[in-house]
Amino acid sequence: MERFLIIYHGAPGGEPEEAEQHLDRWAAWLDALGTAVLDRGSLSHAAVEVKSRLLGPKSATSTISGYSVIQAEDFNAAVRVAEMCPIFETNGWAEIVRLTTPLG
Repeated sequence: MERFLIIYHGAPGGEPEEAEQHLDRWAAWLDALGTAVLDRGSLSHAAVEVKSRLLGPKSATSTISGYSVIQAEDFNAAVRVAEMCPIFETNGWAEIVRLTTPLG
């Protein structure tokens, strides 16, 4: 089994009034993945960029809205998992990254 990072892009919760119901769909999707989920990750709604220690942080233009870490046989299996992700319900998208040897 290989490890994959799924990075979610776009609005993870849609409109504020839909957020609670949408979070239930995220929980159900992750629960359905069972032991394939190594780290449920987190959803995010804010970010800053630090491009230089001298310039300090500024508001980010990133579309990253969260992440999860899963295990799958290969990229094709990881793609099949990601295709079922609730991020697509709010016109978002997912990026899948194969993880190799841990740092440290």
